[in-house]
Formats: sequence, structure tokens, C-alpha cells
Amino acid sequence: KQWYQRRVAITAGARFLEGIFGHMNGGGCDDASEFCGECQSRAASYFARNQLPCCIEKVVRRGIVAYDYVIANYSDALESYGAAVGGGLSASGLAEAQAIRDRVVEEFGCVSAVYSANRPECA
Repeated sequence: KQWYQRRVAITAGARFLEGIFGHMNGGGCDDASEFCGECQSRAASYFARNQLPCCIEKVVRRGIVAYDYVIANYSDALESYGAAVGGGLSASGLAEAQAIRDRVVEEFGCVSAVYSANRPECA
């Protein structure tokens, strides 16, 4: 029985991922660095019709927990490293690095918004 349950979960997860990636690619959303806007809307429309399987939800949750752990325990060190690296960059290099950081944070926020609005209730 346990083997069968794992197989069903893997199949459901694979179908979901195949479906959402196909849906996203069909809208020209094939670059994960450009999620906000149209691609965010496209992902939300897929989630409106297809629930995230719990096996994938567990993986996503673990990633979020790990991210939160790193931020809670290493943010001071990361800021210190960032300042040290930033001190060695030219003004334009520093501006570019900060723009990239800001864009990553913005894109992650858009992904997080879609996920949070469509998070399934799993046991």
C-alpha cells in the first residue's frame, strides 16, 4: 500500500509540473527571472484550475523553512559579506549588483504571492 501511495503522489506531482510548465511556456513564460506581471497572472490562472499536490507543497515548504532559517541566522554575515564585496566594486558595478538583488527580491515576491494565494491544505 505504501508503495502505491508513493507512486500516486509522484504521478500527481509530475502531471502538475508538466501541466504548469506547459501552461507557462504556452504564454511565452519560459524565463524564471521574469515572473512578475503577465507570467504571474498566467501561473495564477493555472492554480485556479489545478491544486498544487501535497507532495510538491512539502518540498516548497521545506525550501521556505530553509530560506527563513538562513535569513534568521545568517543575515548579518550576508550583509557583512555584501558590504565587503560592494567595497571592491566600481560605482556602476555596485549599482548593477543592487539592481539585480532588488529584481530577485521582487520576482520572489511575485512567486510567493501566487503560492500563498493557492497553497493547499495538506496533512
